[in-house]
Amino acid sequence: MADVLLLEGAFVLTLDEVGTGGVLSIAVEGDRIVAIGRCSDLRRRHPTAERLDLSGHLIMPGLVNAHLHPELQLLKGIVEELDLHDWEDATHFDSALVLLSSPEGRPLQRAGIRASLADCLLGGTTRIATYGVTKGADEIAAEALLELGIHGHVTVRDIEFAPLEPPPSDGLHRIYRLHAEEALTTAELEAAVRAHDRGEWIVMHAAETEARIEWVVERFGMSTIRLLEYYGLLSPRVILSHAIYVDGEEREMIAERGARVISSPVAEMKLADGIGPILEYLESGVIVGLGTDCAVCNNSNDIFLEMRQLGLTQKLRYGADAVPAEQILRMATAGGTEALTGSRGGTLRVGGVADLIVLDISNPRLQPLIHLEEFSNVAANLVYAATGQDVTDVMIEGRWRVRDRRLLDADQEQIWDELGEAAAELYDAIL
Repeated sequence: MADVLLLEGAFVLTLDEVGTGGVLSIAVEGDRIVAIGRCSDLRRRHPTAERLDLSGHLIMPGLVNAHLHPELQLLKGIVEELDLHDWEDATHFDSALVLLSSPEGRPLQRAGIRASLADCLLGGTTRIATYGVTKGADEIAAEALLELGIHGHVTVRDIEFAPLEPPPSDGLHRIYRLHAEEALTTAELEAAVRAHDRGEWIVMHAAETEARIEWVVERFGMSTIRLLEYYGLLSPRVILSHAIYVDGEEREMIAERGARVISSPVAEMKLADGIGPILEYLESGVIVGLGTDCAVCNNSNDIFLEMRQLGLTQKLRYGADAVPAEQILRMATAGGTEALTGSRGGTLRVGGVADLIVLDISNPRLQPLIHLEEFSNVAANLVYAATGQDVTDVMIEGRWRVRDRRLLDADQEQIWDELGEAAAELYDAIL
């Protein structure tokens, strides 16, 4: 039987349905949480358990980055002041993608991916859905996710949507992907239908810009969401990245079919894509998760910053009372988990998987921290003041992956050194 570990002294925010929070202890045995309660009670129940004092800290569920292009970490800053459709004329950007897709670019690609995923992990992200842009990136992302011990989902680049032979046995989830509107074809849609019918998951950059809506209407005679509905490609196994430009009828289609939406508000604002109708999605019962997208249109892999931006943009669009902080926290944890897995998770509960993160709450930005029966500012502080830099420890499936801001399964100095060397080599080649 695995030893029990008691996490004591921290403020615990479970994000369960009844909003349990306070100075509590958590008992972890193996990969599971076996108890949450008062310190004295858990010590009595587990008298021989190892004890870890986390006073001055906060424990909460791990974060989910449900949309990330990790190899683009190398290209941070290369398309500044350009919107998404101006990237096509960015010569250096295109040259970089060609290099990263080549055999000679594999070591550079690997350096960018490992750095991006390590940055996510150090910032409190315990589940990541990667979306390779360049050839071979998905395979390298899978290796890096396993190396770092992160719950992982990787995309499959195949316009024929053929079954994977042999089926991967590494525990990672594969998600097939449809091209965005400008590259979509009838043949690809028909192949996606066949894959969907056999139970595959599918992701698509959908309705991200007005220009893309115009293109799909011109080619297919209908908007993106209506096109997916026409082909039967709206379901709980279909993930819509961005989904900004949708009308009320389309939102109802998404809700009724159970399709998931992933919002990346920082990237969407930086690219001037627009502000997604997240409040309306939530009110319709749509499962919404958060993603950082990529370094070239975000400059950060920090889901805390994503939460802050989502809250602010929704208030700008709908009013100051739009999307309370605790609901945003749930999007970044349980929402992302359900969007990617189809099952409930992303909370701290007895019997649940021990995926949790620890934050230092002694710094001035997170003080004062008040949690009373009649008033609590904990959720608001986490959404609007915390950053990934406040994360000190990360546990995934009961195993510490980060302790005292240090990776335990990889040499982080080496990761950063390799990123710098790879970036220097890449820019030397393309400039």
